Amino acid sequence: MNTALQTRAMAIFVLFACGFTVISSRLVYLQLVKSDEYREKAIQMHYRVVPMLAQRGRILDSGGGILSQTVSVKDLRIDGQIALQNPQEVAQIAEVLGWSLADLQLRLSASNRYMLLAEELNPEVAERLDKLKAKSVLLPQRFKRSYPNGVEASHVVGYTNSIRKEVGDSGKMVDFEKGALGIELVMDKYLAGISGERRIVKNNRNREIAAYRQMDREPRDGMDVMLTINRSVQHEIEVEAERIYNDYSANAVNILVVRIGTGEILGMTNRPTFDPNDRKTFKNPENLRNRTIMDQIEPGSTFKIITLAAALNENLVTTETPIFCENGRFPYGGHTLTDTSPHGTLPLWEAFMVSSNIAFAKVGLSLGENKLYKYARLMGFGELAQNPNQALPSEQRGLIRIPQKWSKVDLTRVPIGYGIAVTNLQMSMAVSAIANDGKLMEPRIVKSVLDKDGRIVQEFLPRIVRQVVNMKTAKEVTSVMKHVVEEEGGTGKAARVKDFTAAGKTGTAWKIVNGQYPKGVYYSSFVGFLPADNPEFLVSIVVDEPKARQSGKGNIPYGGKVAAPSFGRIATQVAEELGLQRETGKSVLVDRRRSP
Repeated sequence: MNTALQTRAMAIFVLFACGFTVISSRLVYLQLVKSDEYREKAIQMHYRVVPMLAQRGRILDSGGGILSQTVSVKDLRIDGQIALQNPQEVAQIAEVLGWSLADLQLRLSASNRYMLLAEELNPEVAERLDKLKAKSVLLPQRFKRSYPNGVEASHVVGYTNSIRKEVGDSGKMVDFEKGALGIELVMDKYLAGISGERRIVKNNRNREIAAYRQMDREPRDGMDVMLTINRSVQHEIEVEAERIYNDYSANAVNILVVRIGTGEILGMTNRPTFDPNDRKTFKNPENLRNRTIMDQIEPGSTFKIITLAAALNENLVTTETPIFCENGRFPYGGHTLTDTSPHGTLPLWEAFMVSSNIAFAKVGLSLGENKLYKYARLMGFGELAQNPNQALPSEQRGLIRIPQKWSKVDLTRVPIGYGIAVTNLQMSMAVSAIANDGKLMEPRIVKSVLDKDGRIVQEFLPRIVRQVVNMKTAKEVTSVMKHVVEEEGGTGKAARVKDFTAAGKTGTAWKIVNGQYPKGVYYSSFVGFLPADNPEFLVSIVVDEPKARQSGKGNIPYGGKVAAPSFGRIATQVAEELGLQRETGKSVLVDRRRSP
């Protein structure tokens, strides 16, 4: 073999060797150094994770009626470029929407290829648009939270916000609903459910490999939450709250209805209010305020129920104990306490009926600050009333100072509802305890949690907090409260209910503003229950700054004028809704008032 041939062969051999070396090096590089990167690319080509969102649970009233649910809606988007190239499609779309062709054409833009034209289409309209098979039409589907009852029970039910969150291993950001207020927030862990994901693996022909479907993680839909709210009762108190709010140009109104034996809240409403379907109504934070549990007010004369119960339970007085009412003016501790009308000596029951401040200031003096404080705390004032596991958010404790911080005059003011701050919920549960033979119940707003088949997963049962007064005292207080409503001289006679005996108490309290009590600014209230001798439910109404319908002396918006009539109307409807037997043999109490 000549030298030239050998040289050529060696060159070829070297080239092949170098080639194999390069290829081998490349293979080593790909296998050892870049293996993770290319494996990930291969997986991405054949494998993807698709999030599967859980369906949020419903909120139901006590009868199973829907208060909140998630519904599917379709929006209309249009590809402006394609639409302008197909004028016939544009004419058809305009006809379906009921728009003029000119209006639709003005909205179209070739540069906007995903233009939103309409949200939440009527299902019939969406179907007609779909049948057009128009190339420019896009009908994306989405889910939204719907509240069929609008403003009714909105502070109880609450609302959700849409937030973006990465679901599972998909790496995709998905919109889902999260509770933001009311039961939507409190019970979010039950309502939300758990999202799943589908892992799709495809072969080199882009077909799914069915064997890998076992890797799917199915979503677990949220549970339904059933409330104690009665929709018929709720509707009635909404009507009354709106009536008072408008008729008296009130700053605010809140109404609560409680089932006495169980502590169930049958209805709760506030004015001003909001519609969870309309976010424009969220702009004013006052609309979102659940005043029933958040507003801390000096209750005024309704607190005399507590003072009376404490004095009777301590055997310091009887309902017939005579009390000199100082003819309307009582100087004490450097201040003079007055009554609306002057009275001489009255039995305790009558002093309560006419709501004498002086009589109950004297009852407070006989009790002393320690005992009065003790009973106020026993009744639940100064503490949160709700069970934290189902509590509506932002409940306030109210305010009652320890006796060591009371001034001399406080002992004549706290017994008549000043120098203490309470919520309507606290007052309602305390008076319910009187109606319930002295047993203070825990308020309940959630009845149960249900799975998708309607089976109870968790139940919230009635709970007695404690015995606050003995049964005899409770009966005596109830008897005295009947006079307020049923006798001609009672301050709450406007609260009477046909064919039933009711028991209650009016309240008209000066409202403190910036540390002062401005003239003509009041809280007007009424709390009562029926049937008085076998109580089933309680209604409590608080009106913030009602305006007198006529100016002049004697036109103060008393609780007996503002709130008591609404009690009568509400109680009539609630008694009918609950199917209570009418007291056909009921006799109106005689006028037992005695001359001073």
